[in-house]
Amino acid sequence: MMGTSPHVLVVGGAGFVGAAAVRALLAEGWRVTVMDPAPRGIPEGASPVTGSIEDADAIRAALRASQPDAVACFAAFGGSGGGLSRAAEADAERAFAVNVLGFRRLLAEIAAAGVKRVVWTSSTVVLGAATSEARVDEDAPRRPLGTYALTKTLAEDIAGFARRVHGLEIVGLRIPLMLGPGLWYDGAASWVKRLVADAAPGAAPEIVAPDVAFDAMHVGDLGRLVAQLLGGPAPPAPIYHVAGFTTDATECTRTMVQLVPGYAPRLRMETPATVFPLVSEARLVRDTGFAIRHDLAAVLRDMLDDIRRRQAA
Repeated sequence: MMGTSPHVLVVGGAGFVGAAAVRALLAEGWRVTVMDPAPRGIPEGASPVTGSIEDADAIRAALRASQPDAVACFAAFGGSGGGLSRAAEADAERAFAVNVLGFRRLLAEIAAAGVKRVVWTSSTVVLGAATSEARVDEDAPRRPLGTYALTKTLAEDIAGFARRVHGLEIVGLRIPLMLGPGLWYDGAASWVKRLVADAAPGAAPEIVAPDVAFDAMHVGDLGRLVAQLLGGPAPPAPIYHVAGFTTDATECTRTMVQLVPGYAPRLRMETPATVFPLVSEARLVRDTGFAIRHDLAAVLRDMLDDIRRRQAA
């Protein structure tokens, strides 16, 4: 698709998921410009641009300055870091302003600039509550139950419109629970953060965790997938499920005990208000050949090593 050293504009590249994609793109030889409201702390090697998808002028300026071959978007309203769903419920106006209107504005400016390839992150929460134990594919009906899920559902429709009307080669990824080093915000993964942060011989914290199986993924694997989709042939589908691996709180706890002998966390299981379905990523694998490199043990080990490095610094 592109020549030597292609250039990508990463919108929202200072966050947990966006920064992982930036690192993967840099490792693949891309030149990377990051547009973010606060682009401090972005991976070394990327060029920062301050701007928000709520500001059309800022988007236009970033596109003119970077002249990208492709765009990746991870921007989402996160509030004070308590999780995307919680932030959207607390301030629905801002959630719609960023996740829906800002995203529409971004795609309009991308189309006007003549950029074709776009990869962005949706979420499996658009599917709503599970109706059975069977895995679901991308043809399953969307039944959003929360404000964040609704904004992502509308964003998917906006992306489909841009694909049909403006000819964008836009691909959305419905991502699962994202884990890995550098996870800083709370939300659905907060209990995993605590499980890892408290890990020490002799420690026996009580961990409140969901009593259901869930899909999860190392953030670095998602970064590799984004790089692959940006640089390879245009994928045929507008949206893909990303499953990563499937686990539960019991397996996570057992794995942490194996990594830290003498650690004895006590699980207190609770049923979440909404049980989301497990998803099938067969379409993604068929169309791209993508495979994860990190299983559960590798994810938890990376998170533990990251915490220990921070404590030693």
